Amino acid sequence: MKNEKINRNPREIIFFILNEYFKKFYNLKKIINKYLSSNNYLLDIDKNFIYNVSKGVVRNYITIDFFISIFSKIKIKKIELEILNILRIAVYQSLFLDKIPNYSIVNESVNIAKKYKSINSANFVNAVLRKITSFENEKTFYFNKISEIKAPLEKTSILYSFPRWIIDYWQKYYGIDLTEKLCQSLNKNPFTYFKINTLKVKNNLKDIYDELKNINDFNIETFFNLESFRVDSNKYNLNTLIKSDLIKNGYIYVQDLSSQIAIKYFLNPNKNEKILDLCSAPGGKSISSAITMNNSGAIIAIDNDENRLELFKKNIKNMGIKNIHILLGDIVNKKNFEDIFLKNKFLLKLFKNDNKEIKFDKIFIDAPCSAFGTIGKNPDAKYNKKLTDLYRFKENSIKILENCDKYLKVGGKIVFYTCTLSNIENKEVIENFLNLYQNKYKVENININKIFNDLNQFLNNKDDIKFNSLSDKIFEIMPFYFMSEGASICSIIKLK
Repeated sequence: MKNEKINRNPREIIFFILNEYFKKFYNLKKIINKYLSSNNYLLDIDKNFIYNVSKGVVRNYITIDFFISIFSKIKIKKIELEILNILRIAVYQSLFLDKIPNYSIVNESVNIAKKYKSINSANFVNAVLRKITSFENEKTFYFNKISEIKAPLEKTSILYSFPRWIIDYWQKYYGIDLTEKLCQSLNKNPFTYFKINTLKVKNNLKDIYDELKNINDFNIETFFNLESFRVDSNKYNLNTLIKSDLIKNGYIYVQDLSSQIAIKYFLNPNKNEKILDLCSAPGGKSISSAITMNNSGAIIAIDNDENRLELFKKNIKNMGIKNIHILLGDIVNKKNFEDIFLKNKFLLKLFKNDNKEIKFDKIFIDAPCSAFGTIGKNPDAKYNKKLTDLYRFKENSIKILENCDKYLKVGGKIVFYTCTLSNIENKEVIENFLNLYQNKYKVENININKIFNDLNQFLNNKDDIKFNSLSDKIFEIMPFYFMSEGASICSIIKLK
């Protein structure tokens, strides 16, 4: 490839982003941010275009490749990656965006191929795209082709651009109808949810909403007695809000609804409690708990990522939080986990008692997982895992739960949370843990109907609740309930 040049146009930057992503299958968001920060001449409208198209191509690339394969004489696997990415960018714009004329899409794509590859490559790109755009309505042609696929699971995989193994896996536990509904909802950007920091904003919550109107005339939907709100990030550009003084000064912060539900209804932190928060960085759930506790008690937050912990420290300072104590440590390895408590003077002082025992009132575990519930926000999450990874996450989660037993008081509870929808990583983990400690723990009975009643305004269709896969073990927040991230939550009580 020829040397990169400065002042590239947005489509060229997308081209480089996708080349890097599809070579490494590394975190897409970090790759995009790297290119945006290194091209600081870009206008906000260009940055949004780069972000949305890069994310859109990755989200739909199985679908896009299927469409390209119909028109290309060369098989997808044999098309050079850079050329394939030029075609992917073009097809995404043609199939999924409405405002860009086809002639502009074709010309830009051919020019990128000429500039960074060769005349022969440009001719190939031109030939394929001319065929695709020759139809009066290529979208209708595409869906007709999809309808010709006879195997239901294969059709679902291609239509929604999900790896076939995920379709097989979900279909086994959820059935094909719910699997399709999951894929469809996870291919949409979730709403962006916010919380107000009531440590700084006590009795004047409406002032926050007045300030929001000054920033932009967002259509804001409030809930939880005005302490939380959401904005449709598909309709509004939230850059001005994210960069506003409300965020900078710690008056509001981003927290997805699934996390808010986990804290409010499952952890339910109370004043003066001692809470252990594991895998805690960058700290949204600890911060939410600290605010609810009005800076009383103590939250011990542990994570093994130093960079994320530094961000966590900045966040709590910014928000005026004083009861969170951050520690670096490995929570999977039992010895390393115990060393955290044995060597920390603050903890030994905090739990000064006759028995010299460290016993928490509550423990929150945000377990490492496949993150399938975040696919709407991070589409690369559906491509960077294998089935074996799910079993690895399961084993680690069981180890973390076992390590917690020693540090939870009788009558206390563990809230087990993942941002995924996966039987192996959720229900099987809880069942295995309960079997290991027979009669020592029980699943807490949470009033799920109250959650739906409190958030009834967000349910697009009340019939969606019939898809609720709640069992006596775990509550799954389907992304189509509230246009939020998907997640799974379970609360277990220590009986003896």
